[in-house]
Amino acid sequence: MDYDSKTPLDDAFFSTLPQVEIPDLMLYMGERINMWSSFTHIRTRYNKKKEPPPLAIIACILSEAFGISIEKMAEMSDLNPNLMRSTQEDFIRTGTVCAANDTVANFIHSLPIFKQWNLLDEKLLADADGQKLPTSESTIQSRYSKKHLGKSPGLSIYTLIANFVAVNAKNIGLNEYEGHSLYDVIHGNKTDITIDRVTGDNHSLNKLNFVILDSIDVDYVPGIKDIREAANDLYSVKTPDNYTGIIRPKGSIDKNLIKAQKRGILRVLLSLLLQENTQSHIVRKLNSFARYAGLKRALIEYNTLFKSTHVLNLIDNMTLRKAIRTARNRTEAYHQLQGLIRKIYHGVFKGKKRITNQVSAHAVRLVANSIIAYNAIILNTLYEKMQAEGVSQTIIDEFVRISPIAWAHIAFTGKYNFKKSKSDFNLDTMINELEKHLKRCFWKAA
Repeated sequence: MDYDSKTPLDDAFFSTLPQVEIPDLMLYMGERINMWSSFTHIRTRYNKKKEPPPLAIIACILSEAFGISIEKMAEMSDLNPNLMRSTQEDFIRTGTVCAANDTVANFIHSLPIFKQWNLLDEKLLADADGQKLPTSESTIQSRYSKKHLGKSPGLSIYTLIANFVAVNAKNIGLNEYEGHSLYDVIHGNKTDITIDRVTGDNHSLNKLNFVILDSIDVDYVPGIKDIREAANDLYSVKTPDNYTGIIRPKGSIDKNLIKAQKRGILRVLLSLLLQENTQSHIVRKLNSFARYAGLKRALIEYNTLFKSTHVLNLIDNMTLRKAIRTARNRTEAYHQLQGLIRKIYHGVFKGKKRITNQVSAHAVRLVANSIIAYNAIILNTLYEKMQAEGVSQTIIDEFVRISPIAWAHIAFTGKYNFKKSKSDFNLDTMINELEKHLKRCFWKAA
């Protein structure tokens, strides 16, 4: 499907939907996909509360996502603070929140419309990028960035986005290079969403990622800001004298060096595959010890071969360049939603430990994924209805371009009446209103 980021998409119809409060939305998604089963008690035996209280779980997740304390959430809601505190201690941790995220991601993946969001036919193109957010406490990851955070310390949430879904995320320090965590977020993806290709900005580029990602059958297709400049830094297997065209290589690859270090290259890749080391740890070792100098040069030579091939593909493949740009735009839209959730109550990462901030980051991802899943349900219902009514493929192709990352119809603030939350939305009424809107817009345009 041919996408162009410059084409304006008419996704304003989400604003025509009735306002839904965020606790109601979370309750609806939780009951629809049985999200509560992901929240297991921290003690496997001798515990009185084996089943998590759904309303308290939602309150704790929202508290972590907004970056506010349990006490403040209790003041803004109708729940007992002691219940919320015990629920947080027993059920809210990195493993359970990540498992809930995986459940939401798998549900969105199961919808028929999910494949229609693919940018490259049957190949799923993902994107990874970081967003810098402030912290209130000094941790081992907290760093200062005057450009992005002013005088406040902060960290970066490095997120992997696949077809609008945040399938994985990792907290990194502002002093850490994003490209050194790309393999980790892809290999750590535990959802049913298989990543075929991944892109990123210039911060995702380093001298190893092409080789490392090729070892797990993921094509690394980063966006190149200046193709003309990149075309002047190409390398080939043969010497440059063998090429007489407009685009000529700058030099040749040292094949003998790569062959001589074959055993060491395989050991590095196996170490990553077996998760004995993280990518950032491998890079740190290669840069720190002189005995790895030959292995490092061989990996760089091997990586240069992949990079040169990618640059040539970008020059000749406009569809790929458009798909990369669209994937990058989807990530920026997700960052806007993630930033909005954090800034609603001027929340910051309040943890004094890394693990506390990790829980908070994954809670933001869970709220964002739940909103995307709610919108995806509405879009998928309309998509299936259009298919059943025999609507032309041209109209359907235009419809599936609508982004499920929308929040104009979500009410985030106010008094949270969790005990009065309801999960029985009248989707039929919403679908009928949206169908009328679509007929006015898409049908007339077609």
